[in-house]
Amino acid sequence: MKAVFTSVRKVIRIGERSIGVTIPKEWLPIIGVGVGSSVEVSLGPGYLLVKPLSTVHPKITQMIKIKHEDVEVLSRLMIASYIEGFDTITIDEGKDAARTAFQKIATRLPGAIGMEGPAFKVKISVDEFNTDLNEVINAMRATLSMMFDMIIDYFITGDRKKLEEVLKLDDDLDRLHFLGMRTIKRTAFRDPSQAIDNSIVIKSLEHIGDTLDRASTTLLKIGFDTFHTSEKCKTIFKDMFSKVSSYVSKAINSLMNQNLTLTMKTLISREELAKEVLSSVSPCLDIPGVLAIAHEAIVAIYEAAEIAEVATNRALLSVGKLETTAPKTEIPLESSE
Repeated sequence: MKAVFTSVRKVIRIGERSIGVTIPKEWLPIIGVGVGSSVEVSLGPGYLLVKPLSTVHPKITQMIKIKHEDVEVLSRLMIASYIEGFDTITIDEGKDAARTAFQKIATRLPGAIGMEGPAFKVKISVDEFNTDLNEVINAMRATLSMMFDMIIDYFITGDRKKLEEVLKLDDDLDRLHFLGMRTIKRTAFRDPSQAIDNSIVIKSLEHIGDTLDRASTTLLKIGFDTFHTSEKCKTIFKDMFSKVSSYVSKAINSLMNQNLTLTMKTLISREELAKEVLSSVSPCLDIPGVLAIAHEAIVAIYEAAEIAEVATNRALLSVGKLETTAPKTEIPLESSE
């Protein structure tokens, strides 16, 4: 999401020993500071970040107007607007089309409320500044764990309701994903590097859920349980998803615990596990959809490895010593006088 306000300012001299940068006076009430307020100044690679220390974060309301005659596309635009952090989404289409598009995705967007009026609007009531991304990630992890349990139980019991439950749980995962991504968009200024890491993790968790959703959909279509599948093949698939579930869990554990040893083991075992999944289904190739399901399991492995990559970066920062060397080039300062 683009910055709401931007301004080019000059570095100026203040007294004999200090330099500074001024900001427009009208910005002060927006960020909740005034003359005498304390701010935190951080030095990053190529940028300075100035943040208010106040625990109160005035929220800048952002609005967008969207338009498209296709209801499906309109729904997608609403989701994109939600993730981008807009607070009011005005739909510049007929109310029936706007209402239909919103109803398709309303339950997947936390805090989204449809508002009737001269134009149909969607207002978002979410406090991103007090949303803990670690809690979002843990909730996504718990949801994924249940999804894996359901699909594994299916191969044991043959109960198709287990697969239908996986599809429902994927909707819950989508809600958490949308909330997480919206929160990142609105709060990335706090720590841009951390925001990128969190974005990768949340997207990877959502993609893993998608693999289980697609695998369950395939199983429902081919009627795996009624295909007179051998017990051997059922066991192969059960063990396959159990191993993938364990791999995903290890990747997330390595992230949350900043465990470099576990992270390295997880990354190193990625290729071996992917090959094992593909070779394990060879006795079951006469069953329709087998390779498609195995493919989804492999995709889940590689998405989990993305999380382990982020864990490596975080573990590096925790065990390494951060050193910053300022350039020696002197920058001429201009006086405001």
